[in-house]
Amino acid sequence: MKPSSILLVVIAVGGVLGGLLMWETVGPSPLCGGCYRYNAPGCFVTPCPGRESLNIETSQVNSPTNLTLSVRNVGSVGITLISYVVKDSLGNQYANMNWTTPFMNPNQLAAINIIIDGSVFTFQSKNTYNIALTTIQNNIFTFTITA
Repeated sequence: MKPSSILLVVIAVGGVLGGLLMWETVGPSPLCGGCYRYNAPGCFVTPCPGRESLNIETSQVNSPTNLTLSVRNVGSVGITLISYVVKDSLGNQYANMNWTTPFMNPNQLAAINIIIDGSVFTFQSKNTYNIALTTIQNNIFTFTITA
């Protein structure tokens, strides 16, 4: 292949990729079903939907079967939690699949009580636990805490 032909192919591919990038950032976006820029030309829907995100700021053992988490909603949309699974360091687990917390607005800090039945394991200070919190949107946030 001649060097001039290679140069033409590079320019053509660069133009196509540049056009796709421009379309993705100002036009309808297939990545999130909306547009990145509000009211962009050809945009008939609102910007990308907000995202759920949680952080655990602190944890405290209240009893062998009760752990309180300080959970902050660091996402851009409100969150309601609907279930949790707690695993100890040996792999034993307790799940509560029928649980609901109050609605948490963005940047809101909430005290969340994690209660287990104590039949498989109990919360012990200085032990490590994995906690998976599930939102009403079926997003799962997993944290490792030391009690």
